[in-house]
Amino acid sequence: MAFRAEIMKLWSLSKYFWTQLGHKDKIFVVKCNPHHTDKMVTVGIKHIKFWQQTGGGFTSKRGTFGTVGKLETMMCVSYGRAEDLVFSGAATGDIYVWKEILLLKTIKAHDGPVFAMYALDKGFVTGGKDGVVELWDDMFERCLKTYAIKRSAISPNSKGLLLEDNPSIRAITLGHGHILVGTKNGEVLEIDKSGPITLLVQGHMEGEVWGLATHPQQPVSATVSDDKTLRIWELSSNHRMLAVRKLKKDGKALAVGLNDGSFIVVNADTLEDMVSFHHRKEMISDIKFSPDAGKYLAVASHDNFVDFYNVLTSKRVGICKGASSYITHIDWDSRDVSMDFKCWEVPI
Repeated sequence: MAFRAEIMKLWSLSKYFWTQLGHKDKIFVVKCNPHHTDKMVTVGIKHIKFWQQTGGGFTSKRGTFGTVGKLETMMCVSYGRAEDLVFSGAATGDIYVWKEILLLKTIKAHDGPVFAMYALDKGFVTGGKDGVVELWDDMFERCLKTYAIKRSAISPNSKGLLLEDNPSIRAITLGHGHILVGTKNGEVLEIDKSGPITLLVQGHMEGEVWGLATHPQQPVSATVSDDKTLRIWELSSNHRMLAVRKLKKDGKALAVGLNDGSFIVVNADTLEDMVSFHHRKEMISDIKFSPDAGKYLAVASHDNFVDFYNVLTSKRVGICKGASSYITHIDWDSRDVSMDFKCWEVPI
């Protein structure tokens, strides 16, 4: 089955034998009924239709919402164990339960769109923009378990680093008893139902890779791409990502922290040095430009400090002290327009 925007085409080997206007707007998923080969369902922008094969083509009926719910954009759809039940995930974070074309009920499942759903032998697994994977019973009456995709939950056996906590979940399937998850950031993760999460493989998340350089002595390489990240890769048998840095919003400068406590800011186009500092002795663990067009740069180190630099004047303008241990992650509060330098240690 192939589809693009509102046109649906049914293919057999290398040729298609049926085409039809499916909807006036984009269709995201076409799902064939596993119980009846002459039925299918489509979902998309403000759209869910139930299709029945008639003669040489298909006819459709729109879902009937009644007073149970209202028409929403549907992001995913799946059939259940019962042949007349269909389950769709909405952009609102709700699961819609259908019996044939009639809406039976809605269940709040995720904070934001439900992008992925997969039917298990007994129940379902869903994933959403909130970066959470949820295990449900066969009628979405109970959520049996949730898995938050966070750095702290990643197994040490993983082949790489999670780009951010709670990445948007875009694909889910089941493999060898484990849940396999694809994220918007180009990561594939394996979730054991008992809890451990392993990052299996990852890559750049959008656009093209424009730069590739190998280290002259060590088995590592660096890549940059349209996703505005610089990534360092191990070239041994592990083939894993060792480090990643995000570019600031305009992409004109790139900040890189080093193991000796120094850091450099380079021109993202030419890679020539713009400025460098060496105020710390231990490794730089995180580094981030401020949201106001990158005027300031926050630099965290294993010396238990966060230093702040004015990028325009090339001067250190603040220091946060008093952390009980080394700093691993930092971020800016975009809601604070004053950009005062305030540091908080969050207990774990």
